[in-house]
Amino acid sequence: MMNQIIEEKFIPQQLLHFLAGRRCCQIFPCTFRTTDHQIFINSARALGLRSLCVFNNGLTIKVYKQACRHYLEDPKVLTLSSTTIMNLFTLLSRASLMATDLDICPDYIGFGEAEIEVPKLAVQLPLSQIQPPISRFKTESQRDFLRSFPGYSSLMEILSSIYSHRIVVFNADLYWDKSVYIPLLLLNDSDRKKTNLRVMCIEIDPIIAIHNSQRVSDFFVEEIGNTVGIDVPQSTILCSSTQIIYTTAKQFLRSMVSQNSEKFQNISHFVVNDVHNHEPFTDILLGELRDALNKNFNFRIILLSQLVSPTQFINFFGEGAELSMERLHSTGPRIFYLEDIHSCIALAGIHKGPDIYKDLPQVFRNKNQRNEQMDKCLQVYEELGTDASIRPFLYAINYELVPINYRHSISGKTAVLIASQLNNARHLRLLLYMGADPYMVDEQHQNAISLAAMKGNSECIDVLNNYSLHGYVVKNAKPEFLDYDLIIDIMYMLCTKPEFPPGNILIILPTYYHIVKLNYMLLSHCLTENLQEFSIFLLHEDMTKEYVETIINARSDTVMVILATDIIESLPLRISFKYEIDTACHKTSIYDSDSYCVYDRYEWVAKDCLFRRQSLLDPEDNDTQCFRLISKNDYGVLNEISRPRLQSMQLDKICLLVKLLSPYTVISEYLSFAISAPPLINIHHTVQILKKIEALNDGEEVTWLGCRLLDIPVPCQLGRTLIFGILLRCLDPILTIVSAMVNTDPLGIPFNEDIDQLWDRFTIFIQCRIKNERARLAENQYSDHFVFVRLFQEWHSRMAKKPTTYLFLTDEYDFVLNGLMERLNATRYEIIHALEAANLVHSEGSLSLETLNLKSASWPTVKAALTGGMYPNICAVDNERNCLKSAYSVNVHLHPNTVLRDFLEPFTKSAQKFQTPWIVCSKQKNHIVYATVVVPLAVALFAGSSHLRSSQVCDTNPAPNDRNVNLFIDEWIWMVMPKSVIELVVKTRQYFFKSYHYLLKNCNNPEMWARNSNYSLLYDTLATVLENEETEAGFQKFSEIDYQPFVKIPNNYILAVNQHFSWNQEIDDNRELARATAYDLNTHFVERQFFLLHTKESADDFYLNMNETYIEKVLGKFARPIESPNRHIFVILYSKNPDVMLSVSRARTLNGVFTLKEYFRNTIPVYEMLEACATINVNVPNFDGRLISCLIDKRVGKLIMDLFAFRHHWIHKRHSFRTDDSSDSELASQFQFLLRDNNLIAHIENV
Repeated sequence: MMNQIIEEKFIPQQLLHFLAGRRCCQIFPCTFRTTDHQIFINSARALGLRSLCVFNNGLTIKVYKQACRHYLEDPKVLTLSSTTIMNLFTLLSRASLMATDLDICPDYIGFGEAEIEVPKLAVQLPLSQIQPPISRFKTESQRDFLRSFPGYSSLMEILSSIYSHRIVVFNADLYWDKSVYIPLLLLNDSDRKKTNLRVMCIEIDPIIAIHNSQRVSDFFVEEIGNTVGIDVPQSTILCSSTQIIYTTAKQFLRSMVSQNSEKFQNISHFVVNDVHNHEPFTDILLGELRDALNKNFNFRIILLSQLVSPTQFINFFGEGAELSMERLHSTGPRIFYLEDIHSCIALAGIHKGPDIYKDLPQVFRNKNQRNEQMDKCLQVYEELGTDASIRPFLYAINYELVPINYRHSISGKTAVLIASQLNNARHLRLLLYMGADPYMVDEQHQNAISLAAMKGNSECIDVLNNYSLHGYVVKNAKPEFLDYDLIIDIMYMLCTKPEFPPGNILIILPTYYHIVKLNYMLLSHCLTENLQEFSIFLLHEDMTKEYVETIINARSDTVMVILATDIIESLPLRISFKYEIDTACHKTSIYDSDSYCVYDRYEWVAKDCLFRRQSLLDPEDNDTQCFRLISKNDYGVLNEISRPRLQSMQLDKICLLVKLLSPYTVISEYLSFAISAPPLINIHHTVQILKKIEALNDGEEVTWLGCRLLDIPVPCQLGRTLIFGILLRCLDPILTIVSAMVNTDPLGIPFNEDIDQLWDRFTIFIQCRIKNERARLAENQYSDHFVFVRLFQEWHSRMAKKPTTYLFLTDEYDFVLNGLMERLNATRYEIIHALEAANLVHSEGSLSLETLNLKSASWPTVKAALTGGMYPNICAVDNERNCLKSAYSVNVHLHPNTVLRDFLEPFTKSAQKFQTPWIVCSKQKNHIVYATVVVPLAVALFAGSSHLRSSQVCDTNPAPNDRNVNLFIDEWIWMVMPKSVIELVVKTRQYFFKSYHYLLKNCNNPEMWARNSNYSLLYDTLATVLENEETEAGFQKFSEIDYQPFVKIPNNYILAVNQHFSWNQEIDDNRELARATAYDLNTHFVERQFFLLHTKESADDFYLNMNETYIEKVLGKFARPIESPNRHIFVILYSKNPDVMLSVSRARTLNGVFTLKEYFRNTIPVYEMLEACATINVNVPNFDGRLISCLIDKRVGKLIMDLFAFRHHWIHKRHSFRTDDSSDSELASQFQFLLRDNNLIAHIENV
């Protein structure tokens, strides 16, 4: 009877529930008898479902719907070469492992009775005994500083509220400088009353904690570590008598781990700053503080907020008082939205000078296969005009990064123009919604509007009329696309129009990448003297304290332009801003529960954030102005309050931390009581992934791996990759890859909207050039991670050889690359310090950096480390169905950014080039952005659980002649291999993961690793067999990866460049300039003179060998008499054979010495300058080299400066010159495509 119920009711009922649900596949644990397995499979088949027996910690049945793309129809075959088999057999024979059991000892996997010991930090709780502050005599300057506190008149009210309530929410804007003054006021009052005091000040970012701690230490005229201490990663300075400690919530919570119930003892006050930002670890800390108050701990909590209602915090604690202090504004700033900004710019008549590149012939756009394919798409659409005919073009727009305004290479027609011509209003409306520009003209000078009117297409005319009334084409109508050109227009308006008086300018940008890119654009416009002189400063989350000190120490008589991310909302700087340009957007990390991955998304900020930014303007100035790059309509629908990050971010580090803080509480239960509780499904998914990578065990307890990952400042999956890099002794390339993946990719394929307006018509060409550069760096290795290693290697080599005094500009890409690589290099150092603090890297022995990089030159070994670390992000190629399959995504596609495929290339063609079916990847939603093709042996050895069970090795189809065995790495990865291979693979896995657990458990014991070489044979053999398998699979040979020693490269290149070209530096270098009047220093009253200077040397050699005597001889005697503060002298360096211009320098007399200050350096052919001269009809200067120096026309000099300043790397990189001697006619032929009339050709022939 029971058998009949199971067979006829229970099993079909479970399958029907699955069939009616949203899942495409589901695992059913088999608690039935073995005879019921076939019944389950037959029932699934009867319902049209597919099924598979999976051996992973016991037998399970996995059932799939027909549309499921997770399902591996057949196992992937693993075969080993004879050399590999011999090497593995030799390894295992020497290790005497052939007779051991398959299972690893429970002590090694974190289960059983082995207690997990969390590594200790420099600061341990509870702190030393609390005591009253030392009595000090206050100087008059100290009293003045305290009296400068905006709330000094309400001092007694503030102190009374703090002592009357355990919770006080202090509400005031950034100007009040609360996290500096409140601790000082508490210390002053404690000194007066002789009461015990220790204040813990919690900041949201380490740089803010460092900055504020230094300011308070300066108040006491002490070094940090006495009265005031600091506790942030890589910098812990305090003593037993320290009474004010600045730290971050993350650092403080980490010091609370594994402490007893007295961890809050000896702290009298918690000052938690910027609680309104809902920084994730701050929200967790608030929960811990609430629990501590409920346990009757005697301390006070002061929550510092900016312009937000404190009701939420008071309700969270169940008690408290509110202190709201408003800053008196004489008048509010004038706010301009996007429509207002465009109107102001149009009325101002901004003139940026001649754009010499604006009319460059578009000869590049039809020179590649991608253009031909897009031309065919438009031709087919024009001929047929059906829905089916436009779909290929729309696919290219959505998935291949083709611009919506792509113009046909011959006719110049766009898709929106064709839709208007065909009178297809539906297509026209769709294309306009996607951002198409109806004003673009074809070769017949027709646009969509004029064509619809000419043909009398009334329906399309109505659509276009409605569009003109309610829409406009601007790049930053979406938050993900920043309109740099609009910001430059605003800067011209502020700097050149008399109705805008001079003042400091704040520009708030989403990310560091946007800062660096805009930095170059401002420098190029300033150095060409189109904009007045100013000093550029940067503020961002990952900066060093030198960036802040540079702003503080800047001269008061300079115009400051500060480019900042949203950290400016929390960093107190006493700067009077007159103008603010707010991009009104930010980048946030979103966890996608459908694809189990994290992706970055740009969003409009909330209204409260815009209001906080607006309050940064000087309130005492009656004419401050705020330019918001958002339309009024978009502003009207913004959220009132910012969304807490905890509700959208990846929760891996949060889950590990809260489990260590409260070991006996379920993670989801703990987080449900947070002030901004994350979605339950995000918590569940994160816990499952942490169990998958064994950072948590099945009982949701933290393992040894979880303890080590907690202190590595990268996501858990990337932290595990670092541990595999340590084990396989290839740490340096893994370190580069991990650092690159948490920073911006300088070679990411841009969208059309990402490209400056001057060059956006070359979008296809620029994308192809970047794609080719990625392919060059990949060296046919089918790996985007290899691109990271090669790119950093090339940059590191250049910077190590480059003199630090060469602070010139080349082009925008070079400047941005230096900025991003500088950030990547800093991340490498940050991770290394964290690994050393976590005892995963030692100063000597088997875990020294030298030993851990013995295999860094072996790329197959690096790929193996990626395979183990990035698991479970592994995809498989299904050749029969021509698709990729993943365990967590239904539809997986290769993004155009990856080197595994070309633009518009079908997957079938891409897959034919892969030597193996396995791909390790990083995804954004269902798009694989970065990927590496790996050999099956790497997947078999390093993917999956570290404790492979014997039940996962089975023979599902026993047959007399079948010598193959199935290996189930997990419920998804399924491989088949000969019986002679399976034992070698499993035993090698066991040997490796034994060393893996040995490292995780004992890495904090240097004595065990000082002379440990037990596993050297294992790592050497693994490197050898992986290289053998790569060769057998057909991977091409590559040049070795050079191990990058940790040579200290300055991380302040961008800072140094800005200081070098700042107005502060101009005044400091030249004493005469400091005595000039403001009128004399106005750029628009400065005359420019240009000299040509011939050299036979390279630019490097010229400036290296340049001396005062030579410059005085060839230039000084001519230029010195005409130089003045109102007349600037520029020198253009050029050489012959080939005829190229090399650099532009500023010639100046500095303190009596005539010298050159290099502005730009590049290699620009003389023929481009000749073409530019022909466009404005001026005399061509003589470049014959007979005169060492000569004066040239000012208009020609200005054109040459523009050629250097606004050159595009990817468009002009193709102009290469041979190093051998070439005739003028041969060189001229290389640039025939640039010539547009016979007169210009005649000019060149004359030269």
